[in-house]
Amino acid sequence: MKTLLLLAFFMLVLSSANCNEKKIKFGKIDKEDLEMTVYEKDTTAVAVVLYELGDSEIEYNQTTGWRLVFNVHKRIKILKKEGVEYADFQIGLSKDGSRSEEVNGLKAITYNLEGGKVIKDELDKKDVYLDDVSKYYAQETFSMPNVKVGSVIELKYSIDCKAFFRNMRPWMFQHSIPTIYSEYLVKIPEYFRFRKFTLGFENYSQFEEDNYPVSQVFTYKTSSGGDARTSSRVVKTEYDQSRLDYSCDRYHWVAEDMPAFKKEAFISTEDNYIQQVQFELQTIQFPGDKLYTYSESWESINKNLKEDEDFGKIVFGNARYLEDETNGLLNGVTDDAEKVAVLFNHVRSNYKFTGRRSIYSKGIRKVVADKSGNVADINFLLSAYLQNAGFDVKPIVLSTRSNGIFLFPTVTSFNYVALVADINGQSIFLDAANKDCAINELPYECLNGNGLIVGGAQPEWVNLYELGNANSQFVSTITINDDGKLTGAVSIAKMGYSAQAFRSEVGEYASTAKYIEDFADRNLDWDIESHELDGIDDLSNRTTEKITATVNNKSIFAGDKIYINPLIANITDENPFKLEERKYPVDFGFKFKENEMVIFNLPEGYVVEELPEAFNAILPESKAVYLFSVQKLSEKQVQVVSNLTINQPIFQAEDYVSLKQLFNHIIEKQSQQIILKKI
Repeated sequence: MKTLLLLAFFMLVLSSANCNEKKIKFGKIDKEDLEMTVYEKDTTAVAVVLYELGDSEIEYNQTTGWRLVFNVHKRIKILKKEGVEYADFQIGLSKDGSRSEEVNGLKAITYNLEGGKVIKDELDKKDVYLDDVSKYYAQETFSMPNVKVGSVIELKYSIDCKAFFRNMRPWMFQHSIPTIYSEYLVKIPEYFRFRKFTLGFENYSQFEEDNYPVSQVFTYKTSSGGDARTSSRVVKTEYDQSRLDYSCDRYHWVAEDMPAFKKEAFISTEDNYIQQVQFELQTIQFPGDKLYTYSESWESINKNLKEDEDFGKIVFGNARYLEDETNGLLNGVTDDAEKVAVLFNHVRSNYKFTGRRSIYSKGIRKVVADKSGNVADINFLLSAYLQNAGFDVKPIVLSTRSNGIFLFPTVTSFNYVALVADINGQSIFLDAANKDCAINELPYECLNGNGLIVGGAQPEWVNLYELGNANSQFVSTITINDDGKLTGAVSIAKMGYSAQAFRSEVGEYASTAKYIEDFADRNLDWDIESHELDGIDDLSNRTTEKITATVNNKSIFAGDKIYINPLIANITDENPFKLEERKYPVDFGFKFKENEMVIFNLPEGYVVEELPEAFNAILPESKAVYLFSVQKLSEKQVQVVSNLTINQPIFQAEDYVSLKQLFNHIIEKQSQQIILKKI
């Protein structure tokens, strides 16, 4: 309150300075924008941002005090049917107790050209929805009216961030569609200190950073006179003036003809790499007042989470009311690893994960009563059971792949929490919320940068990329019939994250029988006799799939020759890397191996006429290795071996071309045929 009273004497008027390089008046549309049918600089674009202007400004409001205001003006042209989705908007808003950010002055228009006339459809306020996502977050959503191919949509709004100064929004100059013009302006009084971050790989057409003086004269009034004892109503009002001199930091960016961000396979989230700027609040200090520090440290985050009512007080709190149940579950179990498995499976089987990611819990008793909860609820419950069983357990907080990386210490970067337990001197990672995870495994979505283990005297970090690996083994024994058809058995074993992905795939079906039925429908050239799955529902780190079938699409019978594709179950027929240049890393998430071996039994009366040549490829520092060989084991048997090993989870942009070429070689070798000739 002392600070607010002090601030009430200050009025901030920031210099308008000639910053806008391009000014567009809301509601006034150019006909040529409506007549545009293609964006010449990217003819594949389904939509294009014609113009966007944003500004973030810290200003003073005499009623509410200092506040952060964020203004947006945007125009988008819809070029193709797929581009209509860019007319849907979600605006995230922070809230905390009685305070909440709010959207003001929302105006939105859809323009269409009909019969040579410009038709306007304005967004109706009743079609704007505000939903509470959590106690700290709300979301305003709306869809533009009457949008179709050829439309131009325009919107303008302001977000009153109130005293949420730390929430200065990042500005994205780049999107999944091209941007013709994007401008961002930030004005910060000297009392506020922010740290600036830039991300992305593109160039700005203009950037300015300066500091300019501001002199503000403000007026205030005082009243005197009047006497309650004599009911005198004579009141004297006096006006006085004062001047405040201060400086203001100004940042100004302009980006023109920004290309669309081309999202390709093996990327965590595009928000990590698109062209953008971010600001982190460090300190606030007003004249005559103390310094307020807002920049967090990992030490303070570790401490604050340990003491948080919805985090540390729960996960490290007393849950002795579960002790009898814990002892009952572990009755007769003496091995520590088996104890963990029993408790892990109990929580996983009896409590439903709602799908919501959060690091804060509603409390163990509430979770037990509801039989469901978010990821923190489920894993904190597991922690309670494990602690009652005598295990040392700590939570590990992280940011998932879709949530992005964190650039600076802030607890709001984390959106997921799992556990790390000490089992016989070994750190074991646990996540009972994800039904597809085995013990000592986190969801693939969690393999993103570093995770923070909370609870120790000092912050402790874990490289999440080092937690995972995957191994897939495909073994087939195939008999080649004299009519060219292939009959035999295929065995597929998957370990680690390959097994997790397979469990997730099968889990999309109502039953394993439905998956098997769908597999047959997707592989109509396979006449399947039997198909068995194992390891889908248990806690092992391995799944198996065994298929007996006649395969009709891997060979060609032509006169006195039979042409056979060398691989049966794991063929790379399309390169996942299609860009000419990729400016961001290739993020597999984990190391992996894919090995396939096929034994072909030749038909009577045929001999080998031609075999594909062996091929070995090794990227520098053995980052990736591919081995391919085809050889005769005897006059009646041919063995094919194809082994791909990826030895690091992340490849930098400079490795992209060689990685892309490697996959081209893989496709080429796997397409070469074994040729048999009748004798």
